[in-house]
Amino acid sequence: MNPKNLIYKQLEHELYLYKMMVNASLDSITLIDRNYTYCIVTDAYIRARQLTKEDILNHTVADVWGQKIFDQIIKSKLDECFTGKTVSHVDAYEFKKNEINYIETIYTPCFTSGKEASYAVVLSHNITELRKSQKKIEALAYYDSLTSLPGRPLFLDRLYREISIASRNGKSVAVFFFDLDEFKKTNDTFGHSAGDKLLASVGNRLKKYLRQSDAIARPGGTINLDKNNNEDYLARIGGDEFTFIITDISDKKVTTAIAERILNLFKEPFKIKNREIFISTSIGIAFYPDDGNDVEALLKNADTAMYKAKEMGKNTFRYYCPDMNKKAVERLKIETKLRYAIKNREFQLHYQPQYNIGTGQMIGMEALIRWEDKEMGLVSPDDFIPLAEETGLIIEIGEWAINSACRQGKIWHDRGFQNLSLGVNLSVRQFFDPHLVDKIKSAIETTMFDPAFLELEITETAMMHDTERAILIMDELKGMGLRIALDDFGTGYSSLVHLKLFHVDTLKIDQVFIRNADLKGRDGAIISSMIDMCHKLEIKAVAEGVENMESLRFLKDHNCHLAQGFFFSPPLPVEHFEGLLQ
Repeated sequence: MNPKNLIYKQLEHELYLYKMMVNASLDSITLIDRNYTYCIVTDAYIRARQLTKEDILNHTVADVWGQKIFDQIIKSKLDECFTGKTVSHVDAYEFKKNEINYIETIYTPCFTSGKEASYAVVLSHNITELRKSQKKIEALAYYDSLTSLPGRPLFLDRLYREISIASRNGKSVAVFFFDLDEFKKTNDTFGHSAGDKLLASVGNRLKKYLRQSDAIARPGGTINLDKNNNEDYLARIGGDEFTFIITDISDKKVTTAIAERILNLFKEPFKIKNREIFISTSIGIAFYPDDGNDVEALLKNADTAMYKAKEMGKNTFRYYCPDMNKKAVERLKIETKLRYAIKNREFQLHYQPQYNIGTGQMIGMEALIRWEDKEMGLVSPDDFIPLAEETGLIIEIGEWAINSACRQGKIWHDRGFQNLSLGVNLSVRQFFDPHLVDKIKSAIETTMFDPAFLELEITETAMMHDTERAILIMDELKGMGLRIALDDFGTGYSSLVHLKLFHVDTLKIDQVFIRNADLKGRDGAIISSMIDMCHKLEIKAVAEGVENMESLRFLKDHNCHLAQGFFFSPPLPVEHFEGLLQ
C-alpha cells in the first residue's frame, strides 16, 4: 500500500477514535466559528438540546438558541473567546416553562493559523442537580428545618450587614428578641411533636404578618415591612426564640406599634392536632447604636430586655436600658456563688416553731433554708430560691434540705422530744422530680426518722402545673405514712376544687392575711371562713405570720389549730432552737 494512503488511513482511524472518545463524554462539546455558526457538535449536546444534528450543524447560535438569549448571554462570551481568552461562566436557561437549568460553560479559543482564534471550542456541563444539592446543604446550614426561617448564622450575618449600613448612613436598627411564654409546659402537656407543630405555626403566622402589604404608619411617613427577602430579617435562632430586624427607625412609636401587633398575633389560638392551644410571647427590643455597637452586644441586650418582660408578668414587651444589665450581672454572680455554695455545703436550716393555739404547747417546727455567703452576707431566700428553681439547682438543694431536716428531727426525737412534727418545703421542680419519692424514702431510711412526723409543704400553685400527676405523687407520699400541707393558701388559685382533689392534712393560711389584718372587717371574715372550712373538712389550719397578741386572740376565738410567727419566735439556727425546746 502507498505510504501516503497508509498515513491517511491511520489518520482516519485516529480521527474516528477521537470522535468516539469525544462523543462518549457526558459533557456537551461544540465547535463554533467566527460567524457564530456550529461546525461540530457531540451527541451529548444533541441530547441535551433535544434537537437533531441537522437542526444544529451549519446553523448559527442565534438560530438554535434564539436571538434574545444569544444577544444577552452567549455573544459576549464568544467575542471574548475569539480575542484569545478562555472564558468560564455559569448561566441559567429555561429550556421548558418554569424549569430552570444551570449550565457551566467553558469557551476555549482554537487557533488554526495566525494570531486570531478561528474557532471557539465550547464545553458545557449541566450543574442543575449540583446547584440543588448545594441549596439543600445551604438550607441545612443557614435555615431552620422546622419553620423554614433563617437560623442563627444567617440572622447574625444579616444583622451585621444592617449595622454596617446604618453606621455609614447614620441610621438606626431595632432588634426584636422574643420567645414563647411557658413553651415547656406545652411540650410536657401535649408532647414534643405538638410543640414542633406549634413552633412551625408561630413561624408561619409571623411570616404572614411580615408579608403584609400595608405599611406601618409613623410620623412623617411609613415603614414598609414588605421587603425583598424580608424573611432574612425574621429568624428562629434556637428553641422557642425568634428575632427580627427593623431598619431605619427614627421614632420608638414605630417599634411600639410593631411589638403590640406581634402580641396581638398571639391572642388567637393555634390549632394543633385538633386542639386549640393558647400561648403568649414576651419581647425585648434593643437599638443600634444606643444599646450596642456590634451584633453581640445588640442581641444580648435585646435578650436581657426580653427577660425583663417575662419578669413583668409575660405577654408584654420591654425596651432595653442599662440598669437591666446590672441586674443580669448580679443574677449571674448569685448563680455562680450558688453553685459553689452547693458544692461547699454553705447552707443551713433554721427552724420556726409551731404552737397549738388552744394549749400553748409547741407541737412542731418548719425547716427553712438559709444561705450566708462570705462576700454577700446573708442572702434572702427571695433572691436565691427563684433562681435555684429556674436553673434546676433547687433539686440538689432540696434533697440536701430534706436529708438534713430528717437527720436533725431524729436527733431531737432521740433526746425525748418525740411528739414534734417537722415541716419541709418542696418547690415546684422538686415536687415533680421523677425521683422525689425515692429520695424521700431514702432520707427516711437513712436517718431513721419516723415518717408520721414528717410533713411536706407544697404550694397550691405548684400542684396546678399538672393536677393528675400531682395527685399520683401525693398518694405515693401519703402511702409512706407522712403528711401533706397545702402551703400559702389564699395567694394562688384558691379553688375549693383543689381541696377536693388534693387530700391534704394541713392548710397553711398565708401570712398576707394575718399581718396587719383588719380583724373586724374583710380580713377577719376571710380568715374565719378558712378556719371553719378546715374544721368541716377535718384538716388542720395553721396561721402563718402571727406577730401580735390581737391576732393570736382572734385565731384562738375562731378555733384555729396551730400558729407560727415572730410573736412566738423567728426561724432559729439549731443551737438557739434547742434553747426553746429546753
